[in-house]
Amino acid sequence: MLRTDPKLKSSARAADIVLAAVTAVTACALTGRASAMSQGPHHSFLAGPWELVVKMGMEGEGLRLPITVSDENKPQKFDNLLPVTGTPIRIRLDEYIPNLAWETAAVKHPGGGTVAELTIKGKDLEQKIWLSSGELSKQSMSSRIGGIAIKRLGDPKTTEKLVRELRDPRAIGIISVSSKDNNSQFEYVAKVAKAVTVPESKSKLTVLEYVPHYSIDVKTKKVVNLSDKPINPAVKVACNDGTETLEQWLWAKFPASPHRQAKFPVRMKFTDFDLGGATGRYILVTAPQSKPWLLFSNKGKRQAERAVLGKSYPFAGTEYSFRIDSMIDEAIIKTEWKNKSEILLRPAIIATIEQNNAGGRAILELGKPFHYKTEHGTLVLLYRRSPMAPASID
Repeated sequence: MLRTDPKLKSSARAADIVLAAVTAVTACALTGRASAMSQGPHHSFLAGPWELVVKMGMEGEGLRLPITVSDENKPQKFDNLLPVTGTPIRIRLDEYIPNLAWETAAVKHPGGGTVAELTIKGKDLEQKIWLSSGELSKQSMSSRIGGIAIKRLGDPKTTEKLVRELRDPRAIGIISVSSKDNNSQFEYVAKVAKAVTVPESKSKLTVLEYVPHYSIDVKTKKVVNLSDKPINPAVKVACNDGTETLEQWLWAKFPASPHRQAKFPVRMKFTDFDLGGATGRYILVTAPQSKPWLLFSNKGKRQAERAVLGKSYPFAGTEYSFRIDSMIDEAIIKTEWKNKSEILLRPAIIATIEQNNAGGRAILELGKPFHYKTEHGTLVLLYRRSPMAPASID
């Protein structure tokens, strides 16, 4: 993997956070509770009394603040602002919900990538996943049975030509080239040792080396390849403009060095299309306002075909497959919370952490610590059952 200097972490305060005493008494004793018993199905391991534990860092006990609602089966609005003494941080308790659920959807967003909604099916399995070409952490999924990734090209007019060229076993990916003023763009299939002249330019590009798993040897400081799997794919490219030759590494998962890029007559970006030679692995290729393609390996040979929504595509082994349910261009993946029902099943507190005129949303699920980095250290919030709560009898 690319090596970067580790960031210095802020030292956590030894002392616990102390909230204003008056606030702790008045604001934190939330709306009076009408009854300890919830209507509907009762889950004693979820029911209150509850409390919110607030502290900076992992050391110490933290401040314990009681959380009370009038009916544990129903959503309830709060209006409580808890200032953290000695810091500009304030915690606003916004809402209680009895049954937290998450909804994921593709949302139109100018400058966003292509978002694909997929369904994975198999023995005792049916699961939806979302892939986005514009979000690095959501560009692929993989497992022992295979995987699928999504890649987005820039020019719909050349997409089919490029995808067909990617079937060549020597093809390692696509290099996108643009002038420094971005007035002209060019994409081509990269192959080691093959020279390509950039249109309307004197520049000639040659891929000198490709490594699927780029890393730096700690002792020699030289580039090494750790495996044949495309974990951190990179290419070393030479650019000759007729007077001099410059060399630069391009990484598929990381931006190129801006210092090195400034010396080049053109800007370059590398997109890997390494299937690893394994059956059951697919790459969904998209372009703006263009029908998608699937690039995949079958019996050791690369194949390409138009992707069809709703069609079942097999992973390695006949038990598992995926289908493409929908695709949206210029979009992002957005996951939002909601209250699913008025039954105490997955209680949560919706809060806002305010500092320096900005706010960060905190979804506090029962029993799950929430960590929030601030300039003063890591703020830890824990919504939990009070130690004084009765033991579960379910």
